[in-house]
Amino acid sequence: MRNRLALLLLAVIVPAAFAQNSSRVPPLQLGSGLVPLAQGWHIHTGDNPAWAQPNFDDSTWQGATLSPNTPLPGGSRWYRLRLHLSANASSLALLVSVPRGSFELWIDGRRVPGFLTGSWLHMFSSHEFVIPLPPGGGETEIALHVSFPPYLAETYGGTISVYAGGAPVAEDAASASRDQRSLNYLPSALFNIALALAGIGMLVLFFAQRPHLEYLWLGLYFLILGASTALWRAVDAGLLPYWVNSLLADPIIYPALICQIEFSFAFIHRKVGRGWRTGEWLLLPPMFIAILSATGLFPTPAYWLIETLASLMVGLGLPILLFVHFRRGNREAGLLILPSLLPAAGVASSDLFTVGAALGIPVFGLSQDLVVSWGGVQISFVDLANIGFLLAIGVLLLVRFTRISQQQARAAAELEAAQRIQSLLLHGTQSEPRHARIGVVYQPAQEVGGDFFHAAQIADATRIVMGDVSGKGMGAAMLVSVLLGALDTSAEPSPAAVLHRLNLIMLARQQGGFATCVCALLAPDGTLTLANAGHLAPYRNGEEILLDAGFPLGITAETTYTESALHLVPGDTLTFLSDGVVEAQSATGELFGFDRTRAISTQSAEEIARTAQSFGQQDDITVLTLTFAPAEVLYA
Repeated sequence: MRNRLALLLLAVIVPAAFAQNSSRVPPLQLGSGLVPLAQGWHIHTGDNPAWAQPNFDDSTWQGATLSPNTPLPGGSRWYRLRLHLSANASSLALLVSVPRGSFELWIDGRRVPGFLTGSWLHMFSSHEFVIPLPPGGGETEIALHVSFPPYLAETYGGTISVYAGGAPVAEDAASASRDQRSLNYLPSALFNIALALAGIGMLVLFFAQRPHLEYLWLGLYFLILGASTALWRAVDAGLLPYWVNSLLADPIIYPALICQIEFSFAFIHRKVGRGWRTGEWLLLPPMFIAILSATGLFPTPAYWLIETLASLMVGLGLPILLFVHFRRGNREAGLLILPSLLPAAGVASSDLFTVGAALGIPVFGLSQDLVVSWGGVQISFVDLANIGFLLAIGVLLLVRFTRISQQQARAAAELEAAQRIQSLLLHGTQSEPRHARIGVVYQPAQEVGGDFFHAAQIADATRIVMGDVSGKGMGAAMLVSVLLGALDTSAEPSPAAVLHRLNLIMLARQQGGFATCVCALLAPDGTLTLANAGHLAPYRNGEEILLDAGFPLGITAETTYTESALHLVPGDTLTFLSDGVVEAQSATGELFGFDRTRAISTQSAEEIARTAQSFGQQDDITVLTLTFAPAEVLYA
């Protein structure tokens, strides 16, 4: 950019020659163009306000040449130049390029307002300033005081150059330089806005799918990386002061590296090992070293070396780790190897160039960062590396999302099929009893559940079984299928014998888990025989039937189940419930409880289930009601 500016300025130069010595200063012929004030400068280290006076003798100072974009050393320096302008000169101005906030200017001993050296917190990278020259020609003394901290000079490499010429041309040149800087910053701004937006998108995705921690860490990584790089490039373009990079953009690189480590482990479904966890802790001290370096309390080249090593530790260590897991059969680890090289490689390469420039050793034969010029716009390797990582991760996530979506679609189809099968098993083998009317509602908490019920006609009697298998989902549903199959093939009338057989079946599976179950046998004359295996006791006309609870099925083979008997009269109602009714829970955490359950136990199965579900369903809800009456009453 600065080379282009120099060409622009040289294109409008009005040829002039001048020289300076202690006896006579030849007139400087200036037209509407610009002349670089390169020769005749006297420079002295220090800070003495008397050096701004026009009659000060600077003959003992060191002579120097300010070629365009001369590197600006750190420290406090005075630059003095005597001009002899021709008498017909008018509307002339100086074009000074120097870090903003680092200089003061005197013309003929009068301080130019608006420029003041001060804290480095107010300094920006090199800007162009247009300062009008006195009209009328004659001798003019220029005194320029620059105070630029050494650590800023080492880190950002400020420059200084001075031109003289027509004020309109100087304004145009300054505007062209500012526009070029903004144009060079535009790609970086767009790239890093894209990174930040991708980070926000990942965080939204994480809040929608909280078990996927990789979305959380990737979202934080993109946000931090986009912010850090955007701020750094804005400082480099002179849009923000130096401190934004030194105290903010640079230190937050290390949390970004930690997020990259966490993302990589979460992506391959592995826990962060002790060694990598130690590495994450070691990335925290450089955050504070970065601040110390910015304030000059820590050697800047040493800090660059620390930053480079930290970036290389992550940039090279993670691909090695991923390769090891890929060799062990983790397919997703292999997909992440190449993308993980890009971000840290960008930061490390920039630091290597900086260290090389500070030591005077070009890296790969170059003295500055790798840039790609396209259409007059310069794009840094750091931005290309970051956007390349974003695109690569985007492709990986798209492939992964497609694969997971296909798996979820297959799982949903399997669950739907399991739901249909379970519904057929629960309802398909029931027969209408001769001396009772049955109402049943089954409302699983998921697609399939662990509750089960069974109604069968055994000779002249009606057998009712209700139970609840521990757990939810497909595992519980498979066990339900086994128990229902055993009931379908059993003509055993004794409730205790039925529970004993189911208990042995549960134990024979050797897959853990247990089930509660209650079995009842209703004879035509109203005799009701019950046995219980840890299930909720049924209700008779709104009152709980007192039963021996017994051990749940699947606990031990030594369990024996006792039977209880009572007599029903026509019109009596039995209500069998699963614990999903009692354990329904409101939004405030209040349980539905036994009192409410007993109060609604005389209602229909549909009404009981609807009441519990609206209160707050947490588990499978099953309700079976049985009303006893002679056949001539039921079918009259």
